[in-house]
Amino acid sequence: MKKAGVSKWVILSLVIFLVVLILIVSGLVFYLLLGSADYTGVYEDRIVSGEIVNPVIGLSDDEAVLKFDESFVYYLLVNIKAYNLHEAMFSDEIPRIEFYIDDVSYNAEIADGEIDVEVGEINGEDIIIRTSALEGVKMIRDENYISDSFSSGASGIELVADKSTLFAKGYLKIYSELTGGDITGDVISRFFD
Repeated sequence: MKKAGVSKWVILSLVIFLVVLILIVSGLVFYLLLGSADYTGVYEDRIVSGEIVNPVIGLSDDEAVLKFDESFVYYLLVNIKAYNLHEAMFSDEIPRIEFYIDDVSYNAEIADGEIDVEVGEINGEDIIIRTSALEGVKMIRDENYISDSFSSGASGIELVADKSTLFAKGYLKIYSELTGGDITGDVISRFFD
């Protein structure tokens, strides 16, 4: 008799343990796949209000190339929705991106939806983007051109951080924006090869 009672407690404990484990795993998967907050609406409002202005408006490509600076890199990051990058779960390391635009290096850090761009290299970058000022201008002028620039080889992306860190910080979506690849299948296999 006691044996049957003990078995019920063991089974009940096992069921409770499995339910808790499933909830924890589901929470982690949900966090990793959906990431943190989505700041798209905030940035759309900033563009509509004129707080963020496309730096190529009113300039020819040649004029824009000559004026290319941090504001152009910032706007490019807005176009690819880099503001949605986030710290990996259980980490305080913010996303860091390094750019080489022709012979000039820029760096960007993203924290809580805010993008900070400066001139110069950065330590601990997650990815490196290489392109020319002219390609940058074209991508800023037409965000649909972004994937064309990367798929044609006119621009490139180098994955520096380990692939699990890139995935946990939300770079899979950015990679998809840059390359035009689907976030399933081919893109996942490139990240986790």
